[in-house]
Amino acid sequence: MRRQGASGAGGEGAGRSTRTAILDAAEAILARGGEDALSIRELCARVGVTAPTVYHHFGDKDGLIAEVVDACFAEFDRALTAGPRGDDPVEALSRGFDRYVAYGQAHPAHYRLLFQRRLRAPTPSAVAAYGRLEQLIETVHVAGRLAVPVAEAAPACWAAAHGVTSLVIAGFFKPTSPAVRHVRDAMLAQLVTPPLRAARGGSR
Repeated sequence: MRRQGASGAGGEGAGRSTRTAILDAAEAILARGGEDALSIRELCARVGVTAPTVYHHFGDKDGLIAEVVDACFAEFDRALTAGPRGDDPVEALSRGFDRYVAYGQAHPAHYRLLFQRRLRAPTPSAVAAYGRLEQLIETVHVAGRLAVPVAEAAPACWAAAHGVTSLVIAGFFKPTSPAVRHVRDAMLAQLVTPPLRAARGGSR
């Protein structure tokens, strides 16, 4: 993952460069083997720093992991919100589901790091990403199309997308499998009401 602020002259620039190198090395180790694989000794050997340098920048191992995970969540969030959103909030929600699955399939190691690790306090970027899901579902509510409260719809969408993505990453399904589409459409059918035109047309 490319990080901003890695270059610069003098002590401040060198500090940013060292910090970035530590984050990049930690991300590679975490993506490879999870938290249990992250050894400060191995990390220091990779980057060419001492343990006190790591602790100076991140406090402790948990602080380092939290920062790596937060950066990954920010990248995940950007991937989900990339591209045109369109005027139909339900279509936007459907596209968001597809992008979620596509991200997991393209970045399985990062996805495992984000969602298949021991539960800890959510990072700021994780909170922001979930908040954007709630905002998207709120637009469905404002359009008069949401069949359940936002507080119920958001975790249901996440659960459906995560379940499908985990199976895709494990190799049980391809992202193009009809099962993926059916789960997405069944989720939307439960959470979203038909457009008013369709509802009126069907009652005739």
